[in-house]
Amino acid sequence: MEHPSVGCFITHCGSGSLSEALVNKCQLVLLPNVGDQILNARMMGNNLKVGVEVEKCEDGLDTKDSVCKAVSIVMDDENEISKEVKANHEKIREMLLNEDLESSYIDDFCKKLQEIVLENN
Repeated sequence: MEHPSVGCFITHCGSGSLSEALVNKCQLVLLPNVGDQILNARMMGNNLKVGVEVEKCEDGLDTKDSVCKAVSIVMDDENEISKEVKANHEKIREMLLNEDLESSYIDDFCKKLQEIVLENN
C-alpha cells in the first residue's frame, strides 16, 4: 500500500485489512460484503470518516458506477469529502503509530488492577 502507484485501497473491511490500511497513507474505499465487514465499514465511513463507502442499490448490491464514484471521491484532492477523509485518516494513523500507544494502555490497565485490589483489601 505504500507504493506510489497505489492511489487507493478498495477494502472489504475485514479487521486485518483495516488494521493494515489505517497505518498506511493510502486512501480507503469501503466495499463490505457480509457480517462484521458491514459494521466495520459503517464505523470507518460514518463515525471515524476515514474512508468512503461504496453506495449500494436497493437490492443491496453495488454497481461499477457506485465503485467508480467512491474511487473518484477519494482520488480527488479538491473534493471536500476527500479532504476530510484524508485529514481524519492521518490523525488515526499518527495515533496508531505512536510508540507509546501500547505501553500507555498497559500502564493504565495495571493501575486499574492495583486500584481494584486495594479497594477489596
